[in-house]
Amino acid sequence: MRVLSTGLLALLLAPTMPTARDGVGSVADVTAGSSSSAPAVGGAGVPARGTYADSLRAEALLPPSEVRLPLERLLGRYNTDRVLVRRISRAVVRESRRQQVPPSLIAAVLLTENTTLRPGATSSVGAQGLMQVMPIHAGAQLCQSSDLVDVDSNICHGTLILARDLRRTTSSAAALLRYNGCVRGTNTPDCRRYPSKVLAQAGLVRRELLAGTTVSLALAAR
Repeated sequence: MRVLSTGLLALLLAPTMPTARDGVGSVADVTAGSSSSAPAVGGAGVPARGTYADSLRAEALLPPSEVRLPLERLLGRYNTDRVLVRRISRAVVRESRRQQVPPSLIAAVLLTENTTLRPGATSSVGAQGLMQVMPIHAGAQLCQSSDLVDVDSNICHGTLILARDLRRTTSSAAALLRYNGCVRGTNTPDCRRYPSKVLAQAGLVRRELLAGTTVSLALAAR
């Protein structure tokens, strides 16, 4: 089982409105985002604070086998290529454990950036792949490949950027603004809505991962 560090859990539970010290106005890490709508997976938005805290802790306790299969089912609603969906799910689970980022947050960024799960997608500003990573970030040693069209490499690089942004800011919303490249100005219209979209999607993904698991049942019985 994997347990989120106290610092990361506190960050994910932090208020979602960034402050000036979050460095939101810094140079963009990733400058592409998608506002494509996605099929509903049940429920609405992020739960209330207490429930949210419980669900984050419960997700952190899930073994990989209890994450991958429900994640595959979820992603299969966005793309019918089973081989691709299985590879994406395995990459999300692997990078979640390796880089200590909740799988629900990685999947939420992925689905917000690339709703149809097209590995070869390229944005108008050049961001590539499933997590829409800018080429300037390619080549991280951890990821073993600089090919951003490759599923494993792209999710590795995207999660690496996300993990770094989470460490550099004081809230998950501020980290997501950095990931999206939301800077002061008009170069990224409506980008301030990006964190709320991702966090709402993460709540839906987490609910899907926890549905019927022994961890969620134990929490419900408390």
